[in-house]
Amino acid sequence: MSFWTLATKADIGICGYANSLPNLFKELSLGMMSLLIPHDAQKNLTRFPRKTAEWRVELDSYHIDYESLALIWLEEILYKLEIENKFLVDGQHIIRQLQGKLVCEVQVSYIDAELVDRNLEIKAVTSHEFLIRELSSGETYSPLDTTIPQLVGPAWIGNVIFDI
Repeated sequence: MSFWTLATKADIGICGYANSLPNLFKELSLGMMSLLIPHDAQKNLTRFPRKTAEWRVELDSYHIDYESLALIWLEEILYKLEIENKFLVDGQHIIRQLQGKLVCEVQVSYIDAELVDRNLEIKAVTSHEFLIRELSSGETYSPLDTTIPQLVGPAWIGNVIFDI
């Protein structure tokens, strides 16, 4: 599965498709990070030494709210980047309910952010037009952006807009 850049008037976003909710979180995460660097520089990230860690976000699960969980996850990635200088390059996501909370636990690979030449800064993850949705078998999603292909379920779809 994959992600595509969403064109907006003043900001930038991504549309991600995946076969599972954890994989959708991964696509949105990697898509967000790919926006920060020139396309040809992405393959150069493999030159740098990687570090590993577990990053985790959670929210009270009075009801299942994957959109809120995804928002705080993407905000956590930005925090790690801007405050802790950790540039996410990969992750294996687990999403589950645990002791009254909805939890996203991720085994991440990251590199020192100082090593990465960035050409864009994301100021914030917005809730504007934010979408996390599961498509049932045979259900079709047709994005407004005609450069993004249709998706036929079963699958997961996600859209997020970033303030730049």
